[in-house]
Amino acid sequence: MSADLLDRHAHRHVVLEGACNCRDLGGLRTTDGRRTRHGVVYRSDALATLTAADQDTLAELGIRAVYDLRTVEERARAPNQLPAAAPAQQAFGFIPRGNHEMFVGVNTGQWSPEATRAAMLAQYERLILDHTECLAGVYRGLLASAGAPAVIHCASGKDRTGIACAVLLLAVGVAREEVVEDYVISNFQRRRVDLFHGAPPAAAVEQIMAASADYLLAALAASERAFGSFDAYLAQGVGLSDLDRVALAHFLVD
Repeated sequence: MSADLLDRHAHRHVVLEGACNCRDLGGLRTTDGRRTRHGVVYRSDALATLTAADQDTLAELGIRAVYDLRTVEERARAPNQLPAAAPAQQAFGFIPRGNHEMFVGVNTGQWSPEATRAAMLAQYERLILDHTECLAGVYRGLLASAGAPAVIHCASGKDRTGIACAVLLLAVGVAREEVVEDYVISNFQRRRVDLFHGAPPAAAVEQIMAASADYLLAALAASERAFGSFDAYLAQGVGLSDLDRVALAHFLVD
């Protein structure tokens, strides 16, 4: 499954020495048979360990904006390493409620894999509902002058970036199964994170590190329960008007 998935999306993967989960959001099928445009928006894990060669790659891609979803503390601890002609960095950092408690529970061995999985499902519901102002800031930034080509990233490129990119792709009409598949790629392009210590149970760590389709689907279901439909979530929760969505689709879809 993983080999087939990665092979089908290999043309979207951006090979970097200091990051492992960077890819183009282009080439994804929309519900009306079109495709998202290549070279406009990329998603990635942390850019703090990019090499000089990686920085050259970003420059060659023409990256003009970086949307960093990490918190102030994360950015201070591991600042991005960007090309000399640095893209504009836009900070829209957030972290889901309960994140600290979950890591404490796992690191101390007090949380079972089942409890950790339940916490991750709940975190995804909070990610999509609690941080809509950050999501809206990213999407409006993309439409602004010099807002793209852009990279959206966090630490692992899975949770915060996964939600931000999934909502964006669905807003411009990408088929849901394509959006879920794009998310699941992160399950096979993982980087080590520095939030585990001691001897946490491997099975519980796996629940946190996984890019499970169930996590994203739980988030989408939560948005639909809260607002009645995903379209209503976009309009009332994120604040994207029909004209905003048309503009995003014009920007991102061929």
